[in-house]
Amino acid sequence: MTTAETSTLHRTVRVPFAGHRAGRWPMPHGQSNVFDWMPNEGTGAVFVVHADLPAGRTVDDVLEAAGALVSRHEGLRTVYEAGPGVERAQVVSRSGHVEVTLLELGPQARDRTWITDPPRPFDHGADFPVRMAVTTDAGVPVRAVFEFSHTVADLVGANIVLDEFVGLVATPADRTAAPPAWQPADQAEYERTPEARRRMARTLDYWRRQLHTLPPCLVSTPARRQGPPEHRLATLRSTPVAAALAEIAKRARVTPASVLVTTTATLLCWWTDTDRAMLEALYSNRALPRMQDFVGSIAQSALVPFAPAPSFHETLRQTHLNIFNAYQYAYFDATAVEELVQSIGSQRGCQRHRDLVINDMSTSRGGVFDGRAGVPVRGTEVESGLETQTTGPVQLVILRTRPTVVVGLTHDVRHVTTDEAAELLWSMERILLTAAERDIDYDRLGDLVGLDRVERGDNWVEIDSAWIDLAESERVLREATGDPYARVVLRDGPVGARSLVGYAAPADPRVDPRDVHRAIMATLGGRHGATAPDSYVLCAHPPRRPEDPAAWQAQPFRAAGTGR
Repeated sequence: MTTAETSTLHRTVRVPFAGHRAGRWPMPHGQSNVFDWMPNEGTGAVFVVHADLPAGRTVDDVLEAAGALVSRHEGLRTVYEAGPGVERAQVVSRSGHVEVTLLELGPQARDRTWITDPPRPFDHGADFPVRMAVTTDAGVPVRAVFEFSHTVADLVGANIVLDEFVGLVATPADRTAAPPAWQPADQAEYERTPEARRRMARTLDYWRRQLHTLPPCLVSTPARRQGPPEHRLATLRSTPVAAALAEIAKRARVTPASVLVTTTATLLCWWTDTDRAMLEALYSNRALPRMQDFVGSIAQSALVPFAPAPSFHETLRQTHLNIFNAYQYAYFDATAVEELVQSIGSQRGCQRHRDLVINDMSTSRGGVFDGRAGVPVRGTEVESGLETQTTGPVQLVILRTRPTVVVGLTHDVRHVTTDEAAELLWSMERILLTAAERDIDYDRLGDLVGLDRVERGDNWVEIDSAWIDLAESERVLREATGDPYARVVLRDGPVGARSLVGYAAPADPRVDPRDVHRAIMATLGGRHGATAPDSYVLCAHPPRRPEDPAAWQAQPFRAAGTGR
């Protein structure tokens, strides 16, 4: 039986569920990863999906389907133990009640896409991580709207749940079917097996190689403006680009998403005059064993090496291979990867910048920034300067690839202005329309780009494919040492090798190179172009002419070393 609070337009119904087991387990990696980033996301930690319900079904069908759904999926009846000093765990209830909200909206029931706006955060220690609502028109169920915490499902997992719910509403006989074989608790137990540990070791080896060799920053350019981060969104909708995308993907035997990723990365490398780059592609991990229909949060980042080839089609083929190779190493213990990032960042003197993040939602019914993503347009439309909740220097979100391409480019206006973001999207259109007809030489890409290459002053140098701002790096050294006269000097080595030496007379005479390096790494933050010197020379006093590198080099020193 169900009990209900009744009102004219709104009813909250408590629906019983009864699963196969209860218990307390550790969190699997993907779930624990969510708790790492969730405090920084606000309402972004909650997302909404919806689906139309089959005709001819009743409210009782909907409520029975909801009970069967929660009985089947342990993640939907889980609370979490997390917080400072707490060993993270998932706690599954075997039986209980879940609430379903019924919204009588009349003819507007077919348009509802939200439960609360904005979505309310979940109390993960007390609330099950899903909220379910069903809209009705004259008492007839029309649409299901679910709010999910990212702890219980990524977008793919949420759509699996929603599709299953629609099927349970349509087919009463399926409501007693056996539960899925693989639950988050099973995944947590598997991750502690020798097989899983070997896979994790291979994944960490892959990340270690990429972090050691790829430039840590792609958008290493002079700041367009000073001040705190300010993020904006530019969007492109295009039917001609969709046709071109399909033709290029077919000819190269790659996915449309690979074409868009390649185009964006190629364009940014050309614009910033960068030879190599590190891309971060969000991946569903559904190709892993037992994960195709898994209801859980397992989407994580794939670290993809990128380098433009002499021609666009050659770049496309290589990038496609690199993406799918990186996908093998996209499920991991985020704490272990973050330790690698910090350790290697300290060794290299610059932390990794997540400068280009790719989120392909084209196969998972994502809406995000666009309620009319599926509406065709005649030509190409570009909008810019839109508000966004997403953060990061540049993020490409792919919403649709057919019949209309819909992409969004989120950017920090300190590094990419609103006008530049719009022109990058128009340039993307020109590149794709041209590539559908013929190959494009990278050396001639500028003919299709409506922006000049980024200009850098004499204070910028390129070291190992990374652009370094010497003046900003010097400011960081001065802040860390308390020496307003500290200098960063470029040193040429054998076979074209270059490195940076930091000369300083620290305000505190007790500090050594290791102390200085730690202080620099703590203050680098998100400064693009700034890096720690490769080595340090610490003197008791600055020379009489501190602006002259030769004067520093002739000065007696009290300590020297890499600080690593």
